Amino acid sequence: MIHIRQLLLLPLWASAGWTAAINPRWDTRSTTSLEACLSDAVGGEDARVQFRDEAGFNTTDVKPFNLNLQYLPVAVMYPQTTTETSAIVKCASLYGHKIQARSGGRDFINKCIGGDDNAIVIDMKYFNKVEVDNTTGIATVGPGQTLKALVNGLIDNGGRYIPHGSSPTVGVGGHLMVGGMGLTSRQNGMSIDVLQEIEVVLANGTVTRASEDENPDLFWVMRGAGASFGLATEFKFQTKPEPEEIVSFSYNFTSSNLTVLGEAVKAYHEIMRDPELSRRVGITSRFTAASYIMTGAFSGSEADFDALKLADRLPTMSTSTVLPGLSWSEFMNSLFNDAGKSNDAGYFYTNDMAVTHETIPSNSSIDSFINTLASAGEDAQGWSFLFDLFGGAMNDTPEDGTAFPHRNSIYFLTAYTRTTEKTPAAAIKLVDDAVLSLQDNKPENYLAYAGVPSLSHGDEAQQKYWGSNLARLETIKAALDPDDVFSTPQGVKPSSSS
Repeated sequence: MIHIRQLLLLPLWASAGWTAAINPRWDTRSTTSLEACLSDAVGGEDARVQFRDEAGFNTTDVKPFNLNLQYLPVAVMYPQTTTETSAIVKCASLYGHKIQARSGGRDFINKCIGGDDNAIVIDMKYFNKVEVDNTTGIATVGPGQTLKALVNGLIDNGGRYIPHGSSPTVGVGGHLMVGGMGLTSRQNGMSIDVLQEIEVVLANGTVTRASEDENPDLFWVMRGAGASFGLATEFKFQTKPEPEEIVSFSYNFTSSNLTVLGEAVKAYHEIMRDPELSRRVGITSRFTAASYIMTGAFSGSEADFDALKLADRLPTMSTSTVLPGLSWSEFMNSLFNDAGKSNDAGYFYTNDMAVTHETIPSNSSIDSFINTLASAGEDAQGWSFLFDLFGGAMNDTPEDGTAFPHRNSIYFLTAYTRTTEKTPAAAIKLVDDAVLSLQDNKPENYLAYAGVPSLSHGDEAQQKYWGSNLARLETIKAALDPDDVFSTPQGVKPSSSS
């Protein structure tokens, strides 16, 4: 086993599990400028190194997802190999620039382009491998794959699957670095729970591998806080045979009266409180100014789904749809199609909270939440609140079992507003006030999910995202990346005491 400090003492051309030599022309000491260094790193191919003074840089290469936040990187790089990626990291480190990897680019605070100006962005689009060992079921996956491509790639490689989210354009790399949860996670855990091994480029350019048995501290941080510690170039997941059949369901409550919709929200909270709720069911719900829609999946037969009697636990609904007997491919691709334009760039503001059995909102808090939104008037611009059911297998791992700390949560709330132009302060305040009302004005009782980052957390962001795991993360950060090369404003920072 190689320990963290040993990793940092390895020569730049050697690493555990990786022995290919670095090309001498990529030795950063022989270059005269950052531009030359980065160009050499990708073999001098102009199309794979784009600088900010080039025409179309912002629209073609930077591509900010949240148009409220216009950060300007120094360069956007497009490596094709781990060797090239290592060389880019060494260039950035030598010339004092921060590094940020980008997979899908769907990021509400634009941390994937640095979260500030002057970063070097490494776009992972060429790392799009999906291969499955038919004997072991281990899938080797590149971080540049989108979730849609991953689903179809695993299906095409022997009808396999892993737990993950349902936004088609989300990249595997970014999704996994913060956990990776979806509608089958109550039965199967998160993406990080089926991760077996990962290849990582460290801050000094060293390339290594991590697993439970090899570099376990690195493996621990990469499952929940990975972007602050290294750049992942390959994942190995334990897959399962795809489910035999899926029941897809949707319950739609439509009304211009938010108080009426609030009764459905309360009923859903009672379902989420139920410790006996089957792990085979996953649910998400969306609350808007005109509707409350619950959608979900059940792994199993229609008869088994009917036995849950979910609809009987809800108020009278406007419409309902139950589609039994779906294949995994049919179900996931229907979800991807329904995502539609929600994956397009726009003007966003987000807030979120992780909810446990102890902190689940009371009916009076839900009433306060509804009243806050109902009294908004003209400030109510494009708001939406998502309640994603958690728990089940995701709670089986101890809180300190991975860097992801939310192992006692039962649901996650994502609150956001999307506007047609720069999001006004009043719309931001409405979202924050609504979340605060759900929290019964006690925000200190709630953590937050790093997969839905929010500028609302301010200086408390790291504590909100990683809770009791933060101290260990900061200590490992100080050992692996003391100069904070892999850095965003809300990322893990090195411990000052290490």
